[in-house]
Amino acid sequence: MINWSNILPTLTAFIAFILGILCLFAGTKTSLLLDSDVFTIYTTNIGNGTGMRDFYSIYVMSYCEGFLKAGKALTQDAGNNTSLSSLGWPSSITDDLRAFGATSKSMGAFYCIGIGLAGLVVLMRLWFVLIRGPRQTVVEVSSLMLSFMMFSIPSIIATVIALQFVSLINRHGKESGVTAGYGQQFLGMTWAAVGLLLVGGIVSLLTVLVDRGRSEDAVCDPMAEPKMVADDSDSVESKP
Repeated sequence: MINWSNILPTLTAFIAFILGILCLFAGTKTSLLLDSDVFTIYTTNIGNGTGMRDFYSIYVMSYCEGFLKAGKALTQDAGNNTSLSSLGWPSSITDDLRAFGATSKSMGAFYCIGIGLAGLVVLMRLWFVLIRGPRQTVVEVSSLMLSFMMFSIPSIIATVIALQFVSLINRHGKESGVTAGYGQQFLGMTWAAVGLLLVGGIVSLLTVLVDRGRSEDAVCDPMAEPKMVADDSDSVESKP
C-alpha cells in the first residue's frame, strides 16, 4: 500500500522544481516555452516601415541578462541612427521598463533559491529512503516551507506586473499604439509551483507531528509503578 504521507511532499517538491526551472529558463532558447513570457510589448503600429518586430517578449532570465539589450534590439531593428522617440515610442515606457529592472533581477534570485530548496528536499528524501530513515523530518518541512516562500515572492511580483505594470504600459503607449499583455501560462506555472509546495509542506509538517506524538505515547512513564508478575509457583498446590 502506498504511503502518500511520505511520498506526497517529495512529489510536490519535484514537480515544483521542474516548474521553477521552466519559469526561470523560459525563452532562453528559441525552442523553450516561448509562450511562457512574463509580459509582451506589441509594437505593430509603430513598427510598420521601420524594420521593428511586431512584438518583444520579456522573460525572467532574458531580463536578468540585461533588459537594456532588448532596448538596443528595438533601436537596432529601427536603425541605429533612428531614435525610438522619433518613431512615436513613448519615453515614459522606457522609464517604466528601467524601473522594472531591479524587480526582474530579484525574481530570478528568488526562483534560484526556491528551486535549490525544492531540489534539496528531493535529495534528502532519497537519502532517507536508502538509510530507512523517518517518514518526514523537520529539515524537510523547513525546506519545503522556505521554498514555498521563495516561489511566492516572484509569483506575487509577476501578478502585480500582470495587473499593474502591463496596464501602465498600455496607458502610456495608448496614443502611440504601443500595447502590452501578460503571460497567462507563466502565471499558471509559477502559482502551480507555489500551491504544490504549500500542500507538500503542510503534509510533511502533519506527518512529523503525528510521528512525534506516536513516539511520545510509546515511551513509558518513569513514575509509573511496575506491574507485578504473579509467581506460578505460588499457585501450585504442594502434594504430599
